[in-house]
Amino acid sequence: MSLKSFIQQVSQLLFSTECNINSKFRFTQSEIKEILSNADSQNLKYFESLAKIKELSAFDVSFLMSGVKLDEYKISIIASACKLYDEKEFNALGQTFSDFIFRVSANINLLNESNLDVFKELVQCKNELYDFSKALKNPARARHQKHSNTCAYAFVNVFVQ
Repeated sequence: MSLKSFIQQVSQLLFSTECNINSKFRFTQSEIKEILSNADSQNLKYFESLAKIKELSAFDVSFLMSGVKLDEYKISIIASACKLYDEKEFNALGQTFSDFIFRVSANINLLNESNLDVFKELVQCKNELYDFSKALKNPARARHQKHSNTCAYAFVNVFVQ
C-alpha cells in the first residue's frame, strides 16, 4: 500500500465518520457527558426533549435533569414557561433566565397551563421567594386586583372649627 492510497483511505473513513455523527444536539460532548452523569436515572429518557427547548442552556438542562422528577407533562409546562420569559422585562428587574428556571422547578408540581400567567406575575415581583405554592393553589385570589380611582374618606362627617 502506497502512502497516497493510505491517506486517501484514511480521509474517506474520516469523511464517512463525520457524516454519521448525530449533530442534532447543540451541546458539546463534554456538556452532554456532564449532564448525563449528574442526571437522575429516571430522567435520562427526557434528555432529548429538554435539549430541544432552545431557550435552555446546558446548565439549565443539567439542573432540571438532576433536581426535578420529570414527566412529559412537566416538560410541556417547562416549554410553555420558557415561551413566557421575556428577557427585556426580567433583566430590567435583575433576574436571569436561570433564576426563572429555578423558580419554575421549585413550583413545577403546582404549575399548569391555566396558572402560568399568574406565575409570571409572581416571578416578576422583586423578591427572593421561590415557592409560590399558596398563590398557585388559588390563582384567582392571588391575581392583582385593579384599583379604582374613586376617592373614599375615612370619616363621614368632618367638623371644621
